[in-house]
Amino acid sequence: MSHEVTNPPPPRPLIGRERLAGLCLVVFGLFALYASADLPFFTEGGVGSGLLPRALSVLIILLGIVQLAICWREPPESTGNWPIRDMVPVLVGIFLFALTIRGFDFGSFKIPVLGMAVATPLAIFCSGMAAKDARLVELLIFTVVLSALCIALFRFALGLSLPVAPWLIGY
Repeated sequence: MSHEVTNPPPPRPLIGRERLAGLCLVVFGLFALYASADLPFFTEGGVGSGLLPRALSVLIILLGIVQLAICWREPPESTGNWPIRDMVPVLVGIFLFALTIRGFDFGSFKIPVLGMAVATPLAIFCSGMAAKDARLVELLIFTVVLSALCIALFRFALGLSLPVAPWLIGY
């Protein structure tokens, strides 16, 4: 009598990569639709500022539904393991950018408006720390160059009313 060792079949995930992508598109589209709900669809002068965001939201939702429909018959492919410690620096960078770009009040604790001169490099540096092969000097150079390009693009080339350094230059 020989004892054959058989490997169990690989686990089949409930949701899988393609289904997760479709689901994320639907959720993101619904959030964008909700976030643009208070924008006017049409104005007296014609098209309002809410038309494009809503149209894109509906398009994203439809694409997510199509993605879900296409991959529903096939067995889902695993999404693999997601090491959370690799995602934390990116999430912290986004959170710090949101708190520092225009300031934030936590009751008696107040974060002042620091502008793009602080918020952008902070977000880029924190997010860059997620890379396993990040070198400090290269990351600092990348942070300075990309921050300067972002300030030049968003504030000066596009003319957005984002504060650059209100604590230093007043805007």
